[in-house]
Amino acid sequence: MIKLGELHIEEFRGIRQLDIDFKYQSFAVHGPNGSGKSGVVDAIGFALSGTIARLTGAGTRSVSVKAHAPHVMSKDDPSSSRVSLTFKDLVSGQIGTITRTVQDPQDFTLSPDTPELRAALESALKHPEITLSRREIIKFILAEAGKRSEEVQVLLQLDKIDANRKVLKSTQNKVDSDKRNAAQQATQAKQAMELHLGISDLDAEKVKDKINPHRKTLGLTEFKKVDLSTNLREGLDEKDEEKPFDKETAKREVKAYEDAISSSPTILTETVVELIKALKELDDDANLEQLKNRSFLESGLELVAEEGVCPLCDKTWQTPDELREHLKHKIESSKEIAKISENIVLKANDVKDAIGDERALLSQVQKLSVNWSDVDDQNLFQSRMDLLLEFGTLLKDAKGCVDTQDRLEAGDLDAKSELLEAIGRLKDKIDKQADTSEKSKSRSHLILAAERWTAFANAKVSEQRALNSSERAELVYKSYCKVADAELEELYESVEARFSKFYGQINSDDEEGFKAEFKPTAGKLDLFVDFYGIGMFPPGAYHSEGHQDGMGICLYLALVEKILGKNFSLSVLDDVVMSVDVNHRRQFCELLQKEFPDTQFIITTHDEIWAKQMKTTGLIASKSDIRFRGWSVDHGPIYEQGEEFWDRIDEDLKKGDVPSASHKLRRGLEAELPDIAEAMAAKVKYRGDAKYELGELTDAIKSRHAGLLKLAKESASSWNKKDDLEKIKQIDKTRIEAALSQQRENWAVNLQVHFNDWADMSVNDFKPVVEAWHTFLDLYRCGNDACESWIGVTYNSGAQESLRCRCGEYNLNLLKK
Repeated sequence: MIKLGELHIEEFRGIRQLDIDFKYQSFAVHGPNGSGKSGVVDAIGFALSGTIARLTGAGTRSVSVKAHAPHVMSKDDPSSSRVSLTFKDLVSGQIGTITRTVQDPQDFTLSPDTPELRAALESALKHPEITLSRREIIKFILAEAGKRSEEVQVLLQLDKIDANRKVLKSTQNKVDSDKRNAAQQATQAKQAMELHLGISDLDAEKVKDKINPHRKTLGLTEFKKVDLSTNLREGLDEKDEEKPFDKETAKREVKAYEDAISSSPTILTETVVELIKALKELDDDANLEQLKNRSFLESGLELVAEEGVCPLCDKTWQTPDELREHLKHKIESSKEIAKISENIVLKANDVKDAIGDERALLSQVQKLSVNWSDVDDQNLFQSRMDLLLEFGTLLKDAKGCVDTQDRLEAGDLDAKSELLEAIGRLKDKIDKQADTSEKSKSRSHLILAAERWTAFANAKVSEQRALNSSERAELVYKSYCKVADAELEELYESVEARFSKFYGQINSDDEEGFKAEFKPTAGKLDLFVDFYGIGMFPPGAYHSEGHQDGMGICLYLALVEKILGKNFSLSVLDDVVMSVDVNHRRQFCELLQKEFPDTQFIITTHDEIWAKQMKTTGLIASKSDIRFRGWSVDHGPIYEQGEEFWDRIDEDLKKGDVPSASHKLRRGLEAELPDIAEAMAAKVKYRGDAKYELGELTDAIKSRHAGLLKLAKESASSWNKKDDLEKIKQIDKTRIEAALSQQRENWAVNLQVHFNDWADMSVNDFKPVVEAWHTFLDLYRCGNDACESWIGVTYNSGAQESLRCRCGEYNLNLLKK
């Protein structure tokens, strides 16, 4: 893996121009909300991948990298928006710089372009989990079990396990559907045979008893035993006679169909009523639209190709994975609709079963109608059959059911009186048929019985095959789940141990014995956590939101550690410190430093106390930070990076670039002077936007400093501390000289920054300006290199006690005797 060095940003997101040197060490980017911190995170992600996480995925349909990554002032010039990032390959030790422009984000230059550096970049690209934003944390903790499993497995790059599970489950569902259809066909074949023989509860012995009398009439050998392989017309000659007609069977079949469609209510109408009730849950137009969209999106998800072009709207996405995540999120958001949809499909299947049963009866009636009904009645039977076939097709899914709802409610599937009248006429025609000879009756009976017995035998074979396939599919699915869950359980056990340890360390004052437990089952991942030794509960049951968020970041660290192991060399944490409550942030710093000493953390935060704690605990070095003080659309972030802006000013002056040096000086002062004013409790007119002019801050600081030194002199005199008094007088003399020098040179900074026609100042003219301001700021900083804090006023019971630095080397007493 890699660590990061220098970052150069131009016209990117909210940043006009910015240079940061991470120095391959942990680094903090801190400042108030809206000051541009996340632009640094975006720039790192863009340099490594060519994408920006917050501009992709759910809720970003109208947002794109090319259109919205450039600074708003350069929105029409994406070629000017560029990021360069220097990184070190920890395997080869090589250092390279990757540069991308928004104009063509997937194209980049790498210098030097070596196989080792390319491999390092590809490795980093495979691990987007190195970046964690605050909005992503809670998905690990409060997500539903199925969603948590998906999120965790994606992070662990085990998502193929769940994908295979879903494929196997889909296959099982398909085979189960085939089994159900085969069973229905076997039932219909059995009913047809029962109708013909005039029996119920079909079995081989009953068949033998009904068939043998007819075989005896025809002089054929009677069966001693009948099974599904028996040819019931065995011995019957094959000469071509008129089609077999069994009057009693025909009468029973017509009567069976008449009863099926004329009873009140019929089985079909009962199932239709239940389906309509299920559809009523979707009466809201928004729900209907959401259901249609869900079906549309599911189709689109299956068709996503590697080119990243949406199959639904032809929009090109940065990567196919981003498009898939976008579609998955939209599908996920309609979960409640999915439940209603599942119920609709369930009720629709009942309707289709009833339709299938009616079709089986109607098909026999149609065969009889060919000989005994007129053309009009035959057309009525065919129209009914066509209608049943049409509805069987329309009701294949929830969307089809919705589209058919009006017709169902209008009673389109109800049997019409014309159909019943046609059945009546067919019955009359059959009744009027003359009885044939006993031999002719028996011949027809045997032929029909043989046809139906063979059909039943074939249906039973198909049913058994479908049952075997279903059992195999279920066995494969359950076996896969068992093995996968066992492997995942072992993996999760190692993760839960580290997760528990991390969370216990952060909350060592009250939850040191904290433990967590994962329970993976068939594509789900339940999480239970200890609550003060009372029991194991879901995280959202009793823990506060702050504790839940703390669990989220600890689980993230445990997961990424599991993925990368010793290669966990880089982590970008975007404002996630707010996930740890204020009383435990120091422990969080100590956790990162102790457990991940070789990891470079790039951390953004708007909490200044947390930023200072990172330094005091040693998580970051004293100058390994950049502070954003504010932001404007014209200039981007107002920032300062330790005292390094003096070094950047010197570099500009060496190049003769006075305007740039002046710009950096003013920006640095805008960042430093508010800190000095706060430390010394200088009085300035309150501004709600906290945007103070340099002049008012400088005047307030000088006035306050003079007043504090006066108090210090009076204190030293009252205590008769002559050495301290001389020291204070010398400080006051230096103060006056520095203040006067600063005041003389202040005009140059204002002129250089606020005018486009730069004043004709040389480097030699501007150097005294820089020196004057440097000396002025040094008045308020401790001279101890290990401290370098601003001097400030301390209070005791509301009274001003001293003017001192953090380490105490600079310490003037303000209390009189």
